[in-house]
Amino acid sequence: MPSSLLSARPAVLGRSPLPTAGSVDPCAPALVGADGTVVDHGTVRDRVDALVTHLPAAAAGRLLVRVPLRATIEDVIGYLAVLEAGHVALVVPRDAHGERVARAWSPDLAVVGGQINAEAAPTGSAPRHLLHPDLALLLSTSGSTGSPKLVRLSHDNVVANARGIAAGLELTAADRGITSLPLHYCYGLSVLHSHLLVGASVVLTESSVLDADFWSQMDGQGVTDLAVVPHLVELMETTGALEAPHPALRLITQAGGRMSPERVSRTVALGERFGWGLSVMYGQTESTARICIQDPGTTGRAPEAVGRPIPGTSVVLDPSVPEADPASGTGEVVVRGPSVMLGYAEHPDDLALGQMITELRTGDLGQIDEAGVLRLVGRRSGFVKVLGLRIDLSRVERALERDGLVVCVTGDDEGLRVAVEPVDGQLALDTAARARQVAARACGLGVGHVRVAVLPLARLANGKVDRHGCDALVRGSDPEECADARVRIQTPSLQVRVASALGAVLGRDDIDLERSFTDQGGDSLSHVQASTTLIQLLGDLPTDWHHRPLAQLVDDATAPLAGQDSAPARGWARRLGGTIRIETSIVLRAVAVVIICGSHADLFRILGGAHTLLVIAGVNSARFGLSAGTVSQRWRGTSRLIIGVAVPTMAVALLGLSYGRYGWDNVFLANWLVGDIAYGFHNELWFMDALVACVLLTAIVLSVPAVARAWRTDPWRVAFALTLLGLLPRFLILTFAEGVLRGMMPTVFWLFAIGLALAHADTRRRRWLTLAAMAVGIAWFFPDDPIRNATVFAGVALLALRPSIAVPARLVPAVSLLAAASLHIYLIQFQVIGWVPTPLLATLAALGAGILLWRWTDRPVRRLQHVLTARHTSTALCSTDTNSSNERIPS
Repeated sequence: MPSSLLSARPAVLGRSPLPTAGSVDPCAPALVGADGTVVDHGTVRDRVDALVTHLPAAAAGRLLVRVPLRATIEDVIGYLAVLEAGHVALVVPRDAHGERVARAWSPDLAVVGGQINAEAAPTGSAPRHLLHPDLALLLSTSGSTGSPKLVRLSHDNVVANARGIAAGLELTAADRGITSLPLHYCYGLSVLHSHLLVGASVVLTESSVLDADFWSQMDGQGVTDLAVVPHLVELMETTGALEAPHPALRLITQAGGRMSPERVSRTVALGERFGWGLSVMYGQTESTARICIQDPGTTGRAPEAVGRPIPGTSVVLDPSVPEADPASGTGEVVVRGPSVMLGYAEHPDDLALGQMITELRTGDLGQIDEAGVLRLVGRRSGFVKVLGLRIDLSRVERALERDGLVVCVTGDDEGLRVAVEPVDGQLALDTAARARQVAARACGLGVGHVRVAVLPLARLANGKVDRHGCDALVRGSDPEECADARVRIQTPSLQVRVASALGAVLGRDDIDLERSFTDQGGDSLSHVQASTTLIQLLGDLPTDWHHRPLAQLVDDATAPLAGQDSAPARGWARRLGGTIRIETSIVLRAVAVVIICGSHADLFRILGGAHTLLVIAGVNSARFGLSAGTVSQRWRGTSRLIIGVAVPTMAVALLGLSYGRYGWDNVFLANWLVGDIAYGFHNELWFMDALVACVLLTAIVLSVPAVARAWRTDPWRVAFALTLLGLLPRFLILTFAEGVLRGMMPTVFWLFAIGLALAHADTRRRRWLTLAAMAVGIAWFFPDDPIRNATVFAGVALLALRPSIAVPARLVPAVSLLAAASLHIYLIQFQVIGWVPTPLLATLAALGAGILLWRWTDRPVRRLQHVLTARHTSTALCSTDTNSSNERIPS
C-alpha cells in the first residue's frame, strides 16, 4: 500500500482544471452567466489569479475552505481560486445540508460568491487541520446515505478525470455545456471541469428544465451537450421536451443510475430524429466522476451497456466475490487508475491521510465483452442504489441496531426491505413504524421506499442470518404490509401532514416534497398560513425556508443535533410553555391591520399602519416573486402577486362603483395616476394602487440586463440604490405639495424599496445602513405628526432587528388569521365601518368582514393564479418550441 502518512513535501499549486497558458485561445468564451454575461478564458484566469492573491498563502499553511457552490460566475471563480491557491475545497450545497457538513468539519475559511469569509476562527489564525499535500477536493459520496463521510480527491484525480471525460466525449473548444445538474454533485462538477480543461465553455444557470428560461439559454447560447440522469430523461420523455429541434445540440450524456434499455432505445431514436447522440456513462464520486463512457454510435445497438473505461482508467472484474457467477462472466467491478480517490474521510484527522487505496471496489456486478464494453447486471448485497442514492445497507443495519432492533436489511432499485425480529412487550405495528422511521432517516429516503416486516429472521444452519431468506419473507409479507398501511393511514407521517397542510394553503392536491413552497405557487399572500402551519409542525424555520425543498425542511426537523431533541419536539415544548416564535412580519401585518381599522373607526388614533405594511410588502416581494434567478421567473412571480392583489381589489371597487363610492380609476388601480387624488372616497384604496405600481416598477427595473446582473450578484446593493433613488421624489414632491399626495406611488416607492433592501441585508452593517435610510425618509414624512413617523420607524426597526417574535400560543391562530386576511380587511373596511354605530363594533365588524372576504375569495384567486401563470409558462415554452420538466439531484 502506498504511504498514507502526511508528507513533508509542499502542496501542489496551480492544479485547478483551468487550461494551461497558451493551450487555448484566451479570448474564447469560458463561462456564460444566466443573464448572458460571457467571460472568456483569459478573464477567468485573471479573475482566479486576482482572488488567489487575496487568499492566505498555502505556503504558510494550507486551509480547509468551505465552498457553497452554485451555478454562478462568482461561485465558480471562487471555487477555482481555492484549488489554484493550493487549499482544499469542501464543496457543499448552499443549504442546510451544507451548513451541517460545515459544522461537522470546521473549515478555516469560506468562499461564498467570490467573497472570502472567515469561519468561526479569526482570519490569520493557524490552520485547524493537518491536510495531506495531495488533497485538493472533498465531496459527499454519490447520493447521501445519512453518512458523514466525504470522498477525498487529489489534484491529479480532478485533472485526470476531466481529461479522460473530455477525450471520451471528444470535447473541443467549440463545445458548450450547461449546468443542468447541481455543481456540488460530482456529475455536475465534472461537466465544468472537462469543458474548461479543453477550452470549451459552460452556461451557468440555476433554472431547471421546467423553466422556459432554461431552454431559451440552451438554444440561444448554442449548448452542444446536455448532462442528464435517468429521472430527467423520464420526465422529458413524458413532457416532450426533447421532441423538438435544438439546433446546436450534438450529444446527451446520461449517468447517475441505471436507465432501462427500453428508455435508452427510445431516447436514441429521438436523437436520430433530431440530430444528436446519446452517450450512456457510468461513474462514482469515489472515482472522481466518470469511469466508463459509451460511444453514442453504439448505444442503440447495446442499450444495456455503459461503455468502455475513459482514457487512463482500467476496469477489471473480481470473480471471487460470493455474488459472482463465473459461468456468465459476472464479477464485481473494480476500477484502477489516476481517477481513483485517495480514500474516505469520516473524521477531520483523516484529512492528513494520503492514498489509502489503489483500486476502487464499486459494489456493482458486471460483465465485460470481447470488445471491452462493460455491462452492469446488478449490485453486491452490501449496496443498493435507489432514486440515484447509493446506500450502504450495513450502515442502515447499524442504525437500526443502535435503536435496539435485530434486523436484516436488503433492497434493490425499488427501495429497502427490512426484516425485524419482534420486540418483547411491543406491538408489531409499533415496531414496524419505528423501524421504518429509523431506516428512512439513516438512508435519506422517504418512508414510502422502506418496506418493513416484523417476523423471526430466517437463519442458516450455522446460525447466521439468511439474507436471501429474509428478503423473501419481507417480499411475501402481505398481511404485515397491509397492517403497516393502516398504521400510515391512521397516523400520517410528518411528510404527509406537511403536504396536506400546504395543499390546503395553496389550494392544490399535488404537493411535491422535493420542491419548495415558492416553486409550487407559494407567494407573499399565502406565506402567512404556510409559515405558521409549518412552525407548528416542524418547529423553528430557517429564514429562507420558502426556497428550500419541503423534504429538506422535514429532514432537518426530524434529524436532531447531538444531545438535543428534534425541532418538532422543541416546538411542542414551546407550545406547552406558552409561546411560539413566528416571523415578525406576520405579527406586524396582524397588528397593522388592527390599528388601521381601529383608527378609521375612531376607536383610537394610532396612524402609520399602512406605510408599515408597504415596507413589509417590499420584504415579501423580495423573498418571493422577485427572488427568482431569471427575468422570466421574476415576471411569473410578479404576475401571481398582482393577480392576488388586483382581483379582490377590482371586485371591491366594482361593488363600490355600483353605488357611487368608487370609480373606474379604482377598478383599474390607477387612481394615483389618472384619478382625483385630492378629495373623495377614491383615494381610500391608495395602498392597493401603490403596491401594484411598486411591484410593477421594480419588476421592470430588474428586467434591464445590467440591473438584472447586479440583482443576481448582490441584490442588497440594487435595493439600496432603489431606496436612494426613491427618496428623491419623496423629498421633491412633498417639498412643493401636501396632503394625500403622500399616498401617491412616487412618494412612497422608497418605503417599498426599504423592504427590498431589508430582505437582503445579510450583514449588521447593511441592516443599519438600511435603517439609516429609513430614518432619513420617515423623519419629516408627516411633518405635523411625529408620533406617526415614529410608529412607522419602530415597526420597520423591529422587522430589521428581530426576525421572529415569541407569541403566546393561544394567540397564534388569531394572529395568523388576521395577517393572512390583512389585504382583504384593508379593502372592505371602508364599506363596513360607516354602517356600524359604535367604534368597537365597527372595528370588529370590519375585521370579520375582511376575514370572510378572504375565506370566500382565496381559493378561487389561487386557481386563477395557477391557470394564468401556468398558461404563461406554457406559452413561453411554446415560444422556444420545447416543453420541459426537471428535478434536481439530491446531494
